[in-house]
Amino acid sequence: MRRRRKQAFRQAPWRLQVRLTSGAVLPVITLLVVAGIYLAVNAKVATAGREVLTLEDRRADLQRSNAELMTTLAQLTSPARLMERATAAGFRPAGPDEIDYVVVDGYAPPPDFIAPSPPSSPGEGMTALSPAFTETLGEWLSRRLGGGGGAGR
Repeated sequence: MRRRRKQAFRQAPWRLQVRLTSGAVLPVITLLVVAGIYLAVNAKVATAGREVLTLEDRRADLQRSNAELMTTLAQLTSPARLMERATAAGFRPAGPDEIDYVVVDGYAPPPDFIAPSPPSSPGEGMTALSPAFTETLGEWLSRRLGGGGGAGR
């Protein structure tokens, strides 16, 4: 009876093989999944890096093009070039007898600009500092060393 009981609890050989195989294959599958995720993330990072390099190259090209356009604009709007173009169009500098001034009735020029004083500044004749802070180092030394009244002694 004991032998029968032992046989009843013993696993079938194919079940033991499945258990051993699954125990060995499961870590391999897990490793493959992790490696696949790692490769997918690295591929995305590499793609993003290439895009960044491409965009940086494009930015450098645009900056260079912008500098060239600004140089061309500066050349076209230089005073010598504008004077040359005006002369070619038939213009010439006006003489003093050719200038007409127009007086407009009711026009009042804007008043002269007077900068306001800062909000924390005192009025005329007043100092913002305490008299204790207006004494120079020389005055302080002469008062201390010269015995000119011992207010602080």
